[in-house]
Amino acid sequence: MEKIAEKLTCWFFSKGIIREDQIQWCRYMIVHRSMNLISLIWLIPVGSLVSEWYTSLAFVLSYRLLRSRTGGYHAQTPLGCLCIATLLQLSILSVIPYIASPIYLSPALVVCSLVIVFFSPENSNSIHLSPAEIKALGPQIKARLLMLWILSFGFSRVVPDIAISISLGVIATGVLLIIPKTRIGVK
Repeated sequence: MEKIAEKLTCWFFSKGIIREDQIQWCRYMIVHRSMNLISLIWLIPVGSLVSEWYTSLAFVLSYRLLRSRTGGYHAQTPLGCLCIATLLQLSILSVIPYIASPIYLSPALVVCSLVIVFFSPENSNSIHLSPAEIKALGPQIKARLLMLWILSFGFSRVVPDIAISISLGVIATGVLLIIPKTRIGVK
């Protein structure tokens, strides 16, 4: 992935599509967007091994919707990221049959939502957010979190497993914000 991003970035620069000061950003974006696509194509079918496809889809979309703005624990390589995301998804989706109602997730959902509101975005060494970017992300994160709460509540009466999956996506995001603040997340 890194080599492909490097070659594409060099080609963009040689054709005048990007400036020299955009090379690092372009390389990062190619890797980031490619990994997003690969993980989406990978995670939904893998999640379907332990749950219904629609619960896998609901979890992935809710998790990614928040995670793309909040930050949190980051693996050191794209492959590490994919492995951690796969393990996270399989473990989380495998508990859905044992959760009788979304209401049982309420305490964890509230705590993790508070973590998201007060501790995101996480400005790790791999992200390098400016103070202006951090300030701009705050309202986006809160709006996305509110939307997921509304969706979870709406689905709780119609398709409870989707509500559970959405709630678990919020919970997973909150947990991944806590990890960098512990010894586990220290590199």
